[in-house]
Amino acid sequence: MRGLAAVLLCLVLASCGQVPPPQVPASAPPLSVVTSAAVASPPSSAPLSVPVPTSAPPPPTLPTPSRALDPSLTTVRGTVSGGVESGCTLLSTPGEQYLLLGADPAIAVAGAVVEVSGRPDPGAMTTCQQGTPFHVVRTSRV
Repeated sequence: MRGLAAVLLCLVLASCGQVPPPQVPASAPPLSVVTSAAVASPPSSAPLSVPVPTSAPPPPTLPTPSRALDPSLTTVRGTVSGGVESGCTLLSTPGEQYLLLGADPAIAVAGAVVEVSGRPDPGAMTTCQQGTPFHVVRTSRV
């Protein structure tokens, strides 16, 4: 019984794909046939005008980095410690505690005295519950 159902299904699906050819009315003008000989080639006196690049376009220019620090950066020195939350790195100074964001983890290790330059961002949202967020640009040991 399954074999018969499978054969009927194949026949139905096979007949769905056939579309009858369009009917041409008897009064329609005859169709013209274009052969490869009828296709005109451009005259030899008119060369094709296709732009060919002579070289690759130049790469975009990037700003040259400066070795001098931006005068708007703040530099602070203190002792690094771990925060209450995992992955939070703090810098304790005599008057403030900073949450270091982007400090070099090889330099800013717990117990190290470091100097960091960057920008404090008191309004930044973090998962760490301690210190003023401080976006670090440069980290160095003292």
